[in-house]
Order: sequence, then C-alpha cells, then structure tokens
Amino acid sequence: MLANNTRRAFTLLELLVVIAIIGILIAIALPALQSMREASRRTLCESKQFTSAIAFQAYHDRWSQFPVGTIAATGPIQNEAKGDHHNWLGRLMDLMDQPTIGAEIDRSVSIYAPINEPVLALRFSGAQCPSFPMMQENFTSYAGVHHPTETPIDANNWGVFVMNTPISKDDITDGLANTMFLSEKLLYAGDLGWLSGTRASLRNTGGGIQTPQSPKPKFTLTTVGSIGGYHPGGINVLMGSGEVRFQTTGTDQSILEQMADRRDAQLALQRQPSEPLEQPSVE
Repeated sequence: MLANNTRRAFTLLELLVVIAIIGILIAIALPALQSMREASRRTLCESKQFTSAIAFQAYHDRWSQFPVGTIAATGPIQNEAKGDHHNWLGRLMDLMDQPTIGAEIDRSVSIYAPINEPVLALRFSGAQCPSFPMMQENFTSYAGVHHPTETPIDANNWGVFVMNTPISKDDITDGLANTMFLSEKLLYAGDLGWLSGTRASLRNTGGGIQTPQSPKPKFTLTTVGSIGGYHPGGINVLMGSGEVRFQTTGTDQSILEQMADRRDAQLALQRQPSEPLEQPSVE
C-alpha cells in the first residue's frame, strides 16, 4: 500500500489570518519606528544648534561681540532681494569648519550680487533640521532672534541679532542663560536663502511657537514672522549659555517674549515645561 505523501496547502482562510496578523504587527510597530526616527532627527537638530553655540562663543572670544544680525544702509529690513543683507550665519563659517564657504562670500557687495549667487544657492546642511521638508535647497532651519514681538527688523530691536548693531555679553543684561539666541522656524514661500539677513534667517516670538497647522501670517515686506518648527510637540531653541532646549508648543506667549528680550529684567523663571539637552555650557 502506497503512503499518501501529498502536502496539505494553506486554505484561503488560513492565508487571510496570516496576512491579518502581519498587518496588525506592522500597525503596532510602525508608530514606534516613526517615533524612533523623529527622536533621532531631533537629537541631530539639537547637535547642529549646539555647534552654532560653540561658534558664537568663539566669535565673541575673537571680536568681543556676537555677529550682527544683518547689515543694511537703512532700516527697517524688507523681505526682498535688495540691499546688503549679509547675516549672522555667514560670519560663522570659519568657526563652523567651513572656511571654503566663508571665503566665497564677498561682503563688499550685496549678498544678492552676481558674485555671491553661487554661495547663496548652496545647501548648507549644518543649518538644516532633518525634520524640515525639503521645499528648497538653500534654506536655514535656524533663525536668530531679533525681537520679542512682531516688529520689523531694525537697529533698535531688543533681541541679540539686530540690524547693524553688534551685541556683546555686556549688552545682554538678562544673562546668557536667560536669553534666546536661535530658534527653529517654518519655511514660507519667498524665502531668500540661508545667507539673507531678512526673515529668511531672523525671527521673533510675537506669534508664539508656530506649527505647520498654524494659520499663515499675512506677510508684508517688513513682516518677519514668529518662531516655529516641524518637530511634534515643540521646537529646539538655543540659549546664550549654549543650552539647547526643547520648548513645547504650549509655552505661554509672555514667557517666550521674556526669553527673546535681552534686557527686560524678566528672567522667565516660570517657563512652561521644556526638555533641556544635557550639554556643557559655553558661557
């Protein structure tokens, strides 16, 4: 008598059950994987801001002042490709191990002049948050804070990065640890590039922490816009002491304004919850 060696195949019901189990496992694992990827992106973003902190300190050690926010013959700054507009970020290139880029910037002419067009068009990854959407190549995710409220960029602003006037540690009477230097920003249409000293690289805290779901402001030529970003739940901000802090989107408006003002004698001691990155101070 011959043995029955025929193999029993999966029934349709069994196959559907296996597929359903695999689908459930993927659905369970996917959010965790996405969360891990975002945590990695946020950590890299923090690291890039801390690199800027070291460069700021080195710049101050060399020149006894921080780099000026932007340069212009007259104020306020308008968001158009006219004028000088060399910004704070371009002055840090040598101190961020980018001497080649720094050497390509001709500060004797406008940042928009033909001779500066190649460097303005560059993608500088050191100034780009990995959570940022790549809507254009030559943007910066990080903006110098020029004022606590929505105000045109000018020489009399109360932040650290203002027009034509370099600020020193002595001018930051609230203390470096209590003063916001950099923040993330949203990328809007009409961004003039990472070396442009306009709202492309300067922001205020006048609209709170903006998210991609926030209503877009009605821009005029002198509108600057508020801080914001693409991380879930908040943004990374750099304090003058070198601390990189994850500031939650629910932070009270008045607290943000106190952090952005370098000389208001309001130390923002009642900050909404934030998550400081444990790194050594560069003060």
